[in-house]
Amino acid sequence: MYDWPEVQWANDELWTAIAGRLGASGIVAPNELWRTENADDLWGHSDLFIVETCGHLVVHELRGRAEVLGAFDHAVDGCRPGDYRSVLVCRADEEGDTLEGFRGRVAAVNQTNSHSGHGAFMTTVVPLAVNGSFFADVEITGSHRASMRAVANGSADLACIDEVSWRLGLDHESAVDNLRIIAWTDPMPAPPLVTSWANVGWRDAFNTVIAEAVAFSDLLVRESLHLYGYRPRDTADYGSIREHLIEAESSGYPVLA
Repeated sequence: MYDWPEVQWANDELWTAIAGRLGASGIVAPNELWRTENADDLWGHSDLFIVETCGHLVVHELRGRAEVLGAFDHAVDGCRPGDYRSVLVCRADEEGDTLEGFRGRVAAVNQTNSHSGHGAFMTTVVPLAVNGSFFADVEITGSHRASMRAVANGSADLACIDEVSWRLGLDHESAVDNLRIIAWTDPMPAPPLVTSWANVGWRDAFNTVIAEAVAFSDLLVRESLHLYGYRPRDTADYGSIREHLIEAESSGYPVLA
């Protein structure tokens, strides 16, 4: 989920550590990460081994098809280990400090099946909606990074960016220099690592190895990924996301016009 080009080397090193430890425990793991432009090819693959996905998918498209292992801890302010939240960002020169001031403006959304970029956005503006609507229009950007750029260049006015992506933006994306945080969403379970049901018998071994690999990774790897630990989680933990989405859906999806 956080495989920006600038940190792919760090994700590769982390996976090498995980795969090596799995091999030592008798579980044969892929030697390399598989990267694909179409994430659906990965999440729905019949040979899915381990993947980090979005909590929204766990309670929708992947429901009943994958088992949650756990979540990385990124030490997000205001969140428990293994939780995260999003920041709502506008251009730095915007006047005002309240969300109400963005009624009738344009929202940038990475994709509609993202909790951090759409679901959390939707549930945050529900109380501000008028006649089931809040924004005049929405621009689907394809990624959090593209949403940052959309707001910075003026094609959109407000975006909901998961806080780990925001930190990566502070490290690597110049558009962030033209943005500021105006609000935060409620904490939710962080993007989970999942495996296919065929591998459920290895769940405990997976979690032990992943936690060890994170704990003993090189400091530069952990700093580059803003990685502080790993927390085993259950699929049921992500029911809170589904409950929030159902509540927002009953209000008519006010993120959209």
